[in-house]
This record gives sequence, structure tokens and C-alpha cells, in this order.
Amino acid sequence: MHEDVKWLFGLLILFAAFWLASGGLSKSASPKPFLEPVIESGGNGAVFNFAHIGNNSADSINYVSRTNTTQSRQGLAKKLTALDEIKQVILDAGIQASEIQKELNTLEEASHASPLTGKLAIVGRAAGAGAAGEYIALRASPQNKDKVLLTGLRLQSSASGQGADIPKAAPLVFQNQLNREEPVYLKPGDSAYIITGRSPLGLSFRLNKCTGFFSQHQTFNPSLPSRCPKPREEDLPVSGTVYNDACRNYINSLSSCRVVTSPPLTLSPECQRYVTEEINYTKCVERHKNDADFYDPSWRVYLNRADKLWKTSRELIHLVDQNGKVIDAITY
Repeated sequence: MHEDVKWLFGLLILFAAFWLASGGLSKSASPKPFLEPVIESGGNGAVFNFAHIGNNSADSINYVSRTNTTQSRQGLAKKLTALDEIKQVILDAGIQASEIQKELNTLEEASHASPLTGKLAIVGRAAGAGAAGEYIALRASPQNKDKVLLTGLRLQSSASGQGADIPKAAPLVFQNQLNREEPVYLKPGDSAYIITGRSPLGLSFRLNKCTGFFSQHQTFNPSLPSRCPKPREEDLPVSGTVYNDACRNYINSLSSCRVVTSPPLTLSPECQRYVTEEINYTKCVERHKNDADFYDPSWRVYLNRADKLWKTSRELIHLVDQNGKVIDAITY
């Protein structure tokens, strides 16, 4: 055999021995030395995993099929819908927070409100000439079940800071004697005028059937009602020569709530005495103080100030209770 052929056969035998020693056919079945795609099948698409040559690790490069891309778009739409829901929840929470804040504000206002709120109200005001013409009108609700204590409440300006407490008053005025002033209570439907100036009588008082006599020689603001019984409606002495037709005709001509100081001299002395001494406030009270309609549902309460208390414009006046809580207010 030629020498070169011998050498070739020897080399082949050497390679065969080496191949058998390294595992032979079982070794060639291993995919590790080769680059080949591995297809992993999913439910809606396929993922191609290309392993690195000679690498047994799990590192891979994934490529998603078009089927999986459609699924991703659907997932994105669901995510956007969820985001809108979250935004709506946040919006609803904001609305609820706003409503809660309103409720808190209402409770805050209620904490500053007086138990008398709704039971006593400011129903008017006047800004006449001087302190005597300035007043605030108050009224107790007709729906009240009990009377309301007025004395001790306060009228307070939020604009100027000025204010005054509501004082006591005389429930019944007596002339030519010391009058006792008491706390003022307003029955359901009663009213009171809180006048800044000084009282023409020197005290605060409740109106009655006879107080119209006071306005004959004094000025009241607001004016006093004339509810006095007419002189001709009073019980006159028994008819006779003393109270003749001339006397009766004169009495019938007299207005109510007016004192007669100078009767005609043509009248009899007895007639003159009657009209000058029996027609006045004191005699009116004596005759009618027990009448069911004797008292008026109104008071005149004076703060006894020389100057005006309230501003003429841009004013806010609060009526507050003894604890400083607001009962009512008026602004102009």
C-alpha cells in the first residue's frame, strides 16, 4: 500500500476513536452547539425564542406575533377604560368632599346660631332725625309657644363695632310716681322698638289702651297709637241739671286721647270739673286696666343715647343673645 494512503487511513481511525470517546451519536443529538429557533406556543399567539450558541441560561430575545399585538391593543383599551373609571372615582370623591365641606360650613354656622333664631327677628329700621328718630324693630314669631326674654340681648354693628344691650322697661306707666322697670318678655307676636335716643317719659314702657294721651304734648317716634276710649263712650254721671244737654254735647265733641285744659266757660262748674279731671291718662288706666284688651302687644325700649348709633349705609347689625350667638341680622 502506498505510504500516503496508509497515513490517511490512520488519520480517519484517530478521528473515529476521538468521536466515540466524546459520546458518539448521543452527543450529536444535543442542540447546544447549534443556533435553532424554538417555538413556544401560547393561547393566542406564538413567541419565538432564539437561544444563544453554547448558552444554557434562560436569557432570550422574544418576538411577539401579530396575534399577540391585537391582544395588547385590547388590553390597552381596557387600561384606558380603567383610567377613566379612576378619574370618575376621583371626581366623585371631589364632589363628595365639596358636599361634606358644605355640611361642615352649615354645622359651623349652626354652632354660631342662637337657640332664639327663628323665634325673634329684626323686622324693620328707621333712621330719622337724630337719635330720637333712629330705631330697630323686633318681633317675636307668632308660632312661638313661650314668651321670649328681650332684656339682656344685644344689638351689635359689624361695620362700626358699636352696640348696646337692650334694657328693662315698665310694664305699666304711672304718672306722678316712681315706676318700676322689669325685664321685657315678648309674647308670641309681640313687637318692640329699640330706639337709640332718650325716652320722652324718662323710661322704657309697654303700650296700652291709654298711652295715646302721652303724645298730646310730647313727640314719639314712631308715633303712639290712639286707642283711648272716646269720652262719650265712658260712663257719665246720672243725667240731671248738672250734666245737661250743653255738657253732653260738648263731651260728645271731644276726641280720644286728649286732655281738656280750658273748657268753655258757658258750661256748668260740674261739667267743667268732669272734663278737666276725668278725661286723662291716670283716670283712663283706673277705668280700663282690667280690660282684656288693655295692653298693646308692643314695647318702646330706649337706649338713652344722645347720638345716633348706626351707620346710614353699608351697615350690618346683628341681634345676639347673652352668649354672643347671632339671632338675626339686618343689612343696608
